[in-house]
Amino acid sequence: MNKSTKISKNSFKVIQTQNYQGFSFAAFQETLRLTKGSRQKLVILPTGNTPTGFYQEFTDYLLKNPKEKKRFFFTNLDEYLDIPQNSKISFQSYLKRNISNKLKLSDKYFYWINNKTPIEKEKRKIQSIIHKYNKIDLCILGLGKNGHIAFNEPGCDWNLEFFDTPLAKVTKNDLRNLPFPITHGRTLGIKKIFSAKKILLLVSGKNKERSLQKLLKKKVDKKFPVTSLVSHPNLTIIIQK
Repeated sequence: MNKSTKISKNSFKVIQTQNYQGFSFAAFQETLRLTKGSRQKLVILPTGNTPTGFYQEFTDYLLKNPKEKKRFFFTNLDEYLDIPQNSKISFQSYLKRNISNKLKLSDKYFYWINNKTPIEKEKRKIQSIIHKYNKIDLCILGLGKNGHIAFNEPGCDWNLEFFDTPLAKVTKNDLRNLPFPITHGRTLGIKKIFSAKKILLLVSGKNKERSLQKLLKKKVDKKFPVTSLVSHPNLTIIIQK
C-alpha cells in the first residue's frame, strides 16, 4: 500500500495518495472513520469511475464483517432522467453492481432515487429519509472536470435542495459514448449536500486540477460548484496525484 500525505487546510482535511490503489484504500478508511458509532448512519453515494476501487475495498470489508452492514443506510446522489431506471447505465444499476448485489442488501438498507416520480413527490421522499436520520451523516462526492458535484453544474442555484436539471455541454460530451443520449439529471442540490454532517470528496484525474485548486485556495466561484464546500465545517478531500 502506498503512503498517503495528510495536509491541513484550515477548515478541511486533505489526503494525497500516489496511486489509485492507495486512493481507494484511503477513501475506505476515511468512510469508516467518519461513520464511527453504533447508530445506523445515512450515507449518500456517488457513481462513476472514481469510486469504483473504494467500493471494492468497502464491500470486501463488509463481507468479512457482516454485522457492520446494518450500520448503514444508503442512497444515491443523483440519477439520469433520460433512461429507464433499470437500464444497465443508470446510477441505480451501477450501485447495485458495486455494492448492494455484492452484499445482498435488501431495500431495507438502500433507497434509489426514482427518475420517473414527479420531482416534488420525490423531493418529499428524500426529505423524509433525511428527517428520519436528522441529517445526512456522510455525503461522499466525486468531482467533475468542470467543477460540478452531483449534477450541480456551473451556474446552478446553490440554494436548491433537490431538483431536475439540464446537463452542461462538457458533461454531455463525457457521456457521448453511452448507448442512450443523456441530456438531463435529477440531483441532490448544493444546499442539501452542504447540510450533511460530514463530506468526503474524492478527486482522481488531472483534468480536475483547475476546479480542485479553486477549492484548495478557498476561492468561492459560482462557475465551480465544488467551491460551495469551502466553508463546510467537516470536509475531507482525498486526491490521487
